[in-house]
Amino acid sequence: MNNEQTVYINQFNQAPIPVTVRADWLADGTIKPFMYWAPDNSSYMIKNIYESVPLALLKAKGEGIRYRVSAEAEDAYEHRDMNQMRYENYLYLASSRFCEKGFIDQRYGHAGKKYIPVTLDIFPSGDYELVYFWVDDKRYMVEKTIKIEPRASLSAGGMGIWHKVEARLVNPHDDESPFPNKTICRQAALYMELNKWFVRVDVA
Repeated sequence: MNNEQTVYINQFNQAPIPVTVRADWLADGTIKPFMYWAPDNSSYMIKNIYESVPLALLKAKGEGIRYRVSAEAEDAYEHRDMNQMRYENYLYLASSRFCEKGFIDQRYGHAGKKYIPVTLDIFPSGDYELVYFWVDDKRYMVEKTIKIEPRASLSAGGMGIWHKVEARLVNPHDDESPFPNKTICRQAALYMELNKWFVRVDVA
């Protein structure tokens, strides 16, 4: 396996397999994977996460998180024996980006900072792509990432990786507009600050 791969699964008594994971990165800093794609493009929905363990050493791949999960192939409904399409394995996010400890809140808390949940695709290399984010219970689908760079938030305090994105307001459970005859788009600046994401908000 390529040493640069940091996202992979390991079924019992089998070699590691690089995968792309779709995960919710919650406002409290925890990461909940809910889907992954194997190299053959087959996709699997994670039905249960039995445990989540931060690990300091993953066979010389650095820090990360190991999840023990059960997953089901997306086309399982086409098969009579559902049990043959369910798998239990270990999912690894082997990068210090995914297991930093959240000390930034106590040191750099600010009224102009709002922590938000973000959904992203995490690739075998450890790179990622933003998919959705939530602000004030509104769900936005990221249609384009314009720029990414390290940057401080002068108005909200602290610093992180700044993402300038174009996003579209969508329904909570699908990608359609909540207003049938109107599409609401916005540009937004999202910061990944250690293990959390935040946006700037106005302070009275």
